[in-house]
Amino acid sequence: MEKFIFSSRVRNLGNYLFAEIDKEKKLLKEKGKDFIDLSVGDPDVLAPQGVIEVLYNSAKEKENQKYALDQGKIELRRAIKEWCRKRFGIKVDEEKEILPLIGSKEGLVHFALAIVDKDYIIIPSPGYPGYRGAAILAEAKIYELPLKRNNNFLPDLDEIPIEVRNKAKLIYLNYPNNPTTAVADRGFLERLVNFCCKYGIIIAYDNAYSEIYFERKPLSLLEIEGAQEVTCEFHSFSKTFCMTGFRIGWAMGNRELIGMLAKIKTNIDSGIFGAVQDAATYALRNEEGYVNNLRQIIKKRRDFFVEGLKRKGIDQVYAESTFYVWAKIPSMFNSSLSFAKYLLKKGIVVTPGIGFGKYGEGFVRFALTVEEEKLKEALMR
Repeated sequence: MEKFIFSSRVRNLGNYLFAEIDKEKKLLKEKGKDFIDLSVGDPDVLAPQGVIEVLYNSAKEKENQKYALDQGKIELRRAIKEWCRKRFGIKVDEEKEILPLIGSKEGLVHFALAIVDKDYIIIPSPGYPGYRGAAILAEAKIYELPLKRNNNFLPDLDEIPIEVRNKAKLIYLNYPNNPTTAVADRGFLERLVNFCCKYGIIIAYDNAYSEIYFERKPLSLLEIEGAQEVTCEFHSFSKTFCMTGFRIGWAMGNRELIGMLAKIKTNIDSGIFGAVQDAATYALRNEEGYVNNLRQIIKKRRDFFVEGLKRKGIDQVYAESTFYVWAKIPSMFNSSLSFAKYLLKKGIVVTPGIGFGKYGEGFVRFALTVEEEKLKEALMR
């Protein structure tokens, strides 16, 4: 048989960063090596017990064992609407402006297919690898927008060349930011909305970490005047309620954009398991205390780990929000990959900054998704 010739989209994708890290971890396990995994943002904290009970009971219901509605259950959409009104003070229509997703990643990647036709997509660098994958699958041209330390890891929109501004259809941005942990202030978000309205650029605003903050409370982009015209905002139950394996999130914003994403999804999937939707509805309506407690757990780990890194001489450390610590590599290492390999020999798995784009070089990302004793051991190693 002749060798298969795969599509250019698949050939251009390359290997997904976290899939490669998983392979490394599997090899370590097969060799019987002990390691501390600080690589992936999959929290070790259990999902709320009430959520588990709702999931279990709802799974037994006959209606939930059938195909789900593509639009998602009305009760879930109403719960999202209520939560957004209470949390952000915004009003979104549960019929036209909210779309449940099989995790926010799924929606973020499929969104590009609805918007772009070989145009430019602007992606942040460093940034979540899924944005690059979305651009490649949509056969778009990619412009990497630098997030630099000297600008608090906020992009300088004026740096975008005029030819890119005029040809770009979509920009991905994510605050609180993975991997840099930066939080965007209202002033920047206003500049972003004005910029995108001026140039006709749609914003895919990834707000998955909106509830994992410590000092500054993050905003929804939809709180900004004019944002409704150009924005589709994405949220996740994975981070807020530690429901990573449940695979559920939502998109909200401009009803035309939501409608286009829904059209893509009806041709790709058949909706979210009904019991998972019921569990998510319960979480939004009943688990505010859980989220407050989760923030305290992560903050305690953050404070402990950041102080420990600084004692080890790693003093350029950023940990304003999210589950992560973004750290400048020591000067004796020539790349983020070389430092990550050094740590791997010590039995510590981290994510090299280059995996998030060329402007992530010189940094590594630590995930605070293990107990404090494990963090202490990692610092000792």
